[in-house]
Amino acid sequence: MPRAICVDRRILYVLVAAIALAVLVASPLLVGRIASKKPVLTYSVGGCLIKSPGEITRGQKLKSEVELSIEGSSIKLLHHLSYVCCADMVVNLQAIEKHENYTLLRIVEKNVGEICRCICDYEIEIRISNLAPGRYRLEIYGVEFEDVPAEKLWEGLVEL
Repeated sequence: MPRAICVDRRILYVLVAAIALAVLVASPLLVGRIASKKPVLTYSVGGCLIKSPGEITRGQKLKSEVELSIEGSSIKLLHHLSYVCCADMVVNLQAIEKHENYTLLRIVEKNVGEICRCICDYEIEIRISNLAPGRYRLEIYGVEFEDVPAEKLWEGLVEL
């Protein structure tokens, strides 16, 4: 009888070692699959399309309009924005928040350039890809500049 217990323990040790090895081998694959579902933001900024004389003041509201389209697992936004001509715009996906009925994606446009006395019409093309099926609430905030905080320029709800 004691001999049977020794054989059972050896089998148990082999099984535990095999399971541990399988977990170690599979974990990078699982992490890769989980990481691949993280949304990816890419963007391009069309330069100053139309110049008009004027001056931006802190109290002036920005003019903006957004066109939205869905392409597979991506959301494409075309943001038409009137802003100062000498701006150097960068776009970031600042927040991804899971809520009960949707996922919030907060996009922030920031001027890392200068402020000047002319106004241009920009086209900012934003693509958020690698999205899982579901409902998304999108918010665009802009234009952040030094000590001037970004304000909400647009929001929309979309289902993939």
